[in-house]
Amino acid sequence: MTDWSIWSFCYAVGKLPYDFLNGAPVHSNRGKVDAPMLVTLLRSTDGETILVDTGFEAAGSMTGAGFADFVRSDLLVQRFGYAPESIDKIVLTHMHFDHAGNFHNFPNAKIYLQRYEYDAWRQVLDQHDTSKVTKADWAFSSLNVNDFDLLEHAIQEGRVEFLEGDAEIASGVTCRLARDTHTFGSQWVDVATERGRYVVAGDCCYTFENLNRMWPPGYSQGNPWNMLREFNRMKDVAGADLARLIPGHDIELFNRYPSGEREGVRFAEVCLAGRHASLLGRTSLETQAR
Repeated sequence: MTDWSIWSFCYAVGKLPYDFLNGAPVHSNRGKVDAPMLVTLLRSTDGETILVDTGFEAAGSMTGAGFADFVRSDLLVQRFGYAPESIDKIVLTHMHFDHAGNFHNFPNAKIYLQRYEYDAWRQVLDQHDTSKVTKADWAFSSLNVNDFDLLEHAIQEGRVEFLEGDAEIASGVTCRLARDTHTFGSQWVDVATERGRYVVAGDCCYTFENLNRMWPPGYSQGNPWNMLREFNRMKDVAGADLARLIPGHDIELFNRYPSGEREGVRFAEVCLAGRHASLLGRTSLETQAR
């Protein structure tokens, strides 16, 4: 079978309320916590590279506060030996600004997005005067309108493939539609490796705690009951102990997996295929034993 290595990189860090991530009111009034902004690189033993999400192009947040330790995702992958031009495919888990910006700086990548995510957000855009909306408008609190302008250009270039539900986009890599959860057509990625199947969750879950407690986060633009359904689907893949889960915004990620830092970028080596060199300077067997 085709095997995959999986690395997650922190391209920026925000400070978010604890209950924003882990759920209200059970986690309310507990202050703020570091929340990593993540992109995840998949590398196959056949040489294919897939980037899950692309981050944002500038480090401003929905609240106006800046993010710390920001590195644009195309420049980030270069620090780890991957030219932006070498990325074969991009999965956009959803269209929020911290996941779906900057994809235009990966000029050769095919972009995979759920059709329902695109169509539903286009309907929202068509119902508003987008020249006047701000982050104070709930509908646009996590959306950059300019990302849709860039997406339309990519569609015209034939770079975008719209998915209609669950779909395998490479050998062992399947996008799973999480309809009407975090957003209209959010998706998570199911990666089959020789060490088991892994979940790259995007914002279908923010933290390990969401799945441990079966409690949706405090911010979403979808239906929490549908989120609980997807939590169970992700648990079936990641294992009851969540040992094969990459949540969307949990700093705990870097404690649960072998982790390091290069040129100011913190990363987790989630899974290492036997023929790949570790970014941590270890063999694959040493990394898996840790």
